[in-house]
Amino acid sequence: MTLDRTTPPLVRDVADISLPDIQSFSVNGIHTHAHLDKGSGTFKIELLSKGSQLYSKTSALSQLAIRMLNEGTASKSSADLAEAVDSIGSFLEITPGFDYATISIYGLAKYFEENLQILSELIYQPAFSKVSLENLKNREVDKLKTNLEKSSYISSINLRKGLFGVEHAYGKHLLSNELLSVTTEDVRQFHKANTQTFDIYVAGDLPVNFDNLLNRYFDTSNSNSPTALIGQVVAKPQNDTYQDSKFVQSSIKFGKRLFNRSHEDYFKFIVLNELLGGFFGSRLMKNIREDKGFTYGIHSNLYSLLHDGYFLIGTDVNKENEQETVDEVFKEVKLLQTALVANEELDTVKNYMIGVFINSFSSPFASIDKFKTLHSQGIDRQFYSQYISSIKDISAVIIREAADKYLQPDSLTLSIAGA
Repeated sequence: MTLDRTTPPLVRDVADISLPDIQSFSVNGIHTHAHLDKGSGTFKIELLSKGSQLYSKTSALSQLAIRMLNEGTASKSSADLAEAVDSIGSFLEITPGFDYATISIYGLAKYFEENLQILSELIYQPAFSKVSLENLKNREVDKLKTNLEKSSYISSINLRKGLFGVEHAYGKHLLSNELLSVTTEDVRQFHKANTQTFDIYVAGDLPVNFDNLLNRYFDTSNSNSPTALIGQVVAKPQNDTYQDSKFVQSSIKFGKRLFNRSHEDYFKFIVLNELLGGFFGSRLMKNIREDKGFTYGIHSNLYSLLHDGYFLIGTDVNKENEQETVDEVFKEVKLLQTALVANEELDTVKNYMIGVFINSFSSPFASIDKFKTLHSQGIDRQFYSQYISSIKDISAVIIREAADKYLQPDSLTLSIAGA
């Protein structure tokens, strides 16, 4: 059969898709969710823990407490722990966060129980030695010093401080003196009160008796019901300018407290965001990067958190282009508020977003991650079932109305760190 290259392939409209089946059940009182993917030969287990900044008085305590899990257990030094993980071809990932901390292990199906043993030992028998903590504190302080040499880091933390305030969970950031003041007793208490309270998410090629094995290695005997320390939001967000001659470029951040996925205007805003600065073909990229040549990249994003959300535009430019960049960002925002987006441009953006969304389900563990995102924020799983149709329903008029409602220039907080 000869392939006719003169006839293009048929273009079919993409319909809504649903999450595959997720099993939800209890493991000794622990909320557990599983997605089976037989034949892959691999699996992932994630403990979504409350050992996060949301439950900590300082960023330092939650960060050190979760990272100390990698420093050894009652029976294994940090080197022994790393060897135990490597010897069965697994990968351990421990990540602090605003709302949750995650302890994840990726492994081969034939070593499922061995991986459970490692995770159980991490969470229930951490060593928390004084020497290991002092070494970790020194490393974290050195890392913080390095970050404080970066204008992008400073503009980011100053923006969150400006939007939320340092008393709010989302406005806190690491401080050297707070890192150095954390004791092993602080870590133990935080771990017991918060980190040992978690949900389990497991996916992949799981053994037939995987639920019985989970019951064997995890229990709620040390779980608590910690109270989130959200804190008070600042009454009026503050702009911030930080100057230091060591900076080669100015890091510019615009931001605004908005909302998370549960808000009725979420879909309207994420399409607006994509047009403005959400992908490589966005208006800000075309203006600031391609036309002006001021930057390698400029981006915007809506960060959806458990108790809040915030919008961010960020870029790095030379000092002499700082003010013009700010002016051009406001110019692009104003255009979205006053002129209707052409159908061709809007269709390009919507097709791109739908394509990215569909591709995000392609990895073996994507379904459980998608479910986790919704479930951990208390959002019904129908959110994804309606995603494609919701994007398609956004019109040029809706975009203009959303821009006028949410992106008034005087409502955006500005944080600049530069020379």
